[in-house]
Amino acid sequence: MNIMITGATGFVGSKLMHSLLDKGHTLYPVVRSEQKIKRFTAELSSEQANRIHPVTGDITKTDFGISETDSLTGHIDILYHTAAFLSFDPADREKTFLANVDGTTHALELAEKLAIPSFYHVSTAYTAGLQDIVNEEIHSKDRAFVNDYEESKNHAEHLVWNKRHDLKVSIFRPAIIIGDTQTGEADTTFALYGLLKAVSLLKKLIRRGRVDQDRMIKLLCDPEASNNVVPVNYVVDVLTAAATHAKPDHIYHISNNYSPNNASVMEWIKQYSGVKNLAVTADAMDLSDEDAVINAPMSVFHSYLSRTVVFKDGNTNTLLQEACYPVFQLTAEQYQFLIKTYFAQA
Repeated sequence: MNIMITGATGFVGSKLMHSLLDKGHTLYPVVRSEQKIKRFTAELSSEQANRIHPVTGDITKTDFGISETDSLTGHIDILYHTAAFLSFDPADREKTFLANVDGTTHALELAEKLAIPSFYHVSTAYTAGLQDIVNEEIHSKDRAFVNDYEESKNHAEHLVWNKRHDLKVSIFRPAIIIGDTQTGEADTTFALYGLLKAVSLLKKLIRRGRVDQDRMIKLLCDPEASNNVVPVNYVVDVLTAAATHAKPDHIYHISNNYSPNNASVMEWIKQYSGVKNLAVTADAMDLSDEDAVINAPMSVFHSYLSRTVVFKDGNTNTLLQEACYPVFQLTAEQYQFLIKTYFAQA
């Protein structure tokens, strides 16, 4: 198949390109930086590199700013829209909506202009806001959201869903994306990695004598809650299988409803970081002034670290079964490997 991809040089996008190339597809990545795509193709075999046809464009512009589209019209089978702007800073609200909502509008318009029959939208599982049990269905806009990112992705989904009579649309909702369970590679500071980053900082402060290594440091997260985390390689497996097996008008949760609780994760963090004087608490009133300073960088992730959310994934399991992909299971050993790799590289 001929596949166009936005966000192609991002963490998920680049791994998705590798996977789709391995399946024999021809790719048209939409890129702003030619240098990034050149670095990507330089690592490919000549046969695979010949199946990469970069398209210079910007999702924030009408038609992505592509002036010449005749050569593309009628030649693309699927548009994977993976590009997004991820920020929890309220000051970035306008930028967030420009990239995530207007960018999706431009992607849909371009798909129609180029006569691309299938549109695959990569969203987030958290478009349900504060809901704790989430079905594979569209969610109303009228609800409370944790941040502007969630709200923008919810609005973008509605734009996609409203086009389902004109295009074959499918929506994919990853939960919290973590590293690659095979290589340990990660490129995120979200949720788990925000916690790991805080512990890494604490380790440096202890080493420099600015924090007493004998004093217990408390981190704010519910010890009984579980983060719904999914390795990037699992996300890529689902998106790759979707190229040939996704069904129109379907929503697919890429989730993991059997994650260990935060208390277990904290024990692994203590083991692999070497910082033993750590504890977790669900009550902000338990934090000392010093604890509060250390927790400050994690404040934007508190909602994700303080509740367990179940994302029903029946559609995704059916998709993987039909594509002959194995059932997903994140083992304790794989989870520990990701934590160990982080601290080894910190």
